[in-house]
Amino acid sequence: MFTKIEPPGLLRKIVGQIKQNIASGNLKKGDKLPSERQMRVMFGLSRPTIREAIKALNTLGVIECSHGSGNYISSNLSNSLTEPLSIMFMLEGGHPGHTLELRRAIEFAAAGSAARNIDLAELKRLRSLCDSIERSADENEKAGYDFQFHREIARASRNPLLIVLLNAVETLVSEHVHDARASILKDRSKEEIINRQHLDIVDALSSRSSEEAEKAVLAHMELIRENMTIY
Repeated sequence: MFTKIEPPGLLRKIVGQIKQNIASGNLKKGDKLPSERQMRVMFGLSRPTIREAIKALNTLGVIECSHGSGNYISSNLSNSLTEPLSIMFMLEGGHPGHTLELRRAIEFAAAGSAARNIDLAELKRLRSLCDSIERSADENEKAGYDFQFHREIARASRNPLLIVLLNAVETLVSEHVHDARASILKDRSKEEIINRQHLDIVDALSSRSSEEAEKAVLAHMELIRENMTIY
């Protein structure tokens, strides 16, 4: 599985071999890594070096460490992107407008792909979420259903990168989903518009038209943009 390595760049080389094993199918999400002793022999490295590498990989979110059980390839690597993205957002002086632009790009691409790949069960779930959003009287609950609606579309795209990216920005996006809905619903008459736009997206996906799905998502994003204090 692993082969001996030499300085410089030990961590980079260890990560490189893990990537190679993932690409070849030798390692999958949730798979257990060899023990520290086995890795010492395979890589030809000292115990402190292996432990330092494992610590770094755990910090990066590449592996999950379970005391008494071992080390595993992370079952959700998108989690490893969340904190760095959030920190970068703050350090770079990010504002809700940047979040909206990122969300718009992801969801535009997801809608176009989902129109080509979505199945009947997924369409049924989307319509059910539309019903849940409309029926709920609790705005926090509505916001949760709202984000779930958009996450289902990303899954239906069958593009793992879009799914990972949307999950990675979930913390930033979910905050602004609620903020945007609260802003829009200061005018309660707009609630019907939100509900109608969600149904328009589902109808476009049902028609298998990427162009119509993208158009419906852009209309929804525009409503959010118009009702957010972006700058």
